[in-house]
Amino acid sequence: MQLSEFSSWLDALLVPSEFKDFCPDGLCVEANDKVTRLVTGVSFSEDLVDAAIERKADCILVHHLHGFWNNERRIPVGPLGRKLKKLFCNGICLYGFHLPLDGHIEVGNNAQIAKAFGLESLEWYMMEGKRPIACTGRYANAISAEGFLAKADAVFPKGFSRFLFGKKDILKVAVCSGSAGMEGIEASIAQGADILVTGEIRESTPIFLKENGFNLVAAGHYRTEVFGVRALASKIESELGIKAEFVDLDNPV
Repeated sequence: MQLSEFSSWLDALLVPSEFKDFCPDGLCVEANDKVTRLVTGVSFSEDLVDAAIERKADCILVHHLHGFWNNERRIPVGPLGRKLKKLFCNGICLYGFHLPLDGHIEVGNNAQIAKAFGLESLEWYMMEGKRPIACTGRYANAISAEGFLAKADAVFPKGFSRFLFGKKDILKVAVCSGSAGMEGIEASIAQGADILVTGEIRESTPIFLKENGFNLVAAGHYRTEVFGVRALASKIESELGIKAEFVDLDNPV
């Protein structure tokens, strides 16, 4: 597929122009004019670039564009320079989609986590620009907190932290991948959620949860954001016929 066609397909699917993000979303490195083999990953790391080269991919798509964040120096020296050199020397393009891949209602991180937990009737909140990025979902009947943790064991088999200071029965679940922060926790409480599933938290978070009587599961920033790039790889392969593979380079944070 021509690179321009692929860019148009991604833009139509993920609508990055409707999100207020703090990094570029879309094509960031143009080192080829075609896409025939794609690798997806959570973060733009040298290990992921090397994995793409090993697989003879000509395109990488990531959720975290390390080296392209607004607060980073984007001068192509050091690690960023090495990664960019490898991309250009091997004809590998680079795409990044941050908030658009959190908030997408089908292949987004939060939609996919909600699906994995078996949640229904999703509602979206936490606006970032014109689109929300987090969601809540429900069970037909409330389950015990212990039953919910059993589900979490299946969704996050590499482990998670649990903070159960709230309701003993879980009916409405909030999901915000990555790092919900205090703003996300308070927004989830305002949505009437019984528990929040997120990635990383701060030292002060357990204190806040205990003092405010709320439940939270924290599975790690990386491990809550494998869902989107994995689902997107599957969609690209099935709908566009481009060989696409998610590469899992685990990060416990």
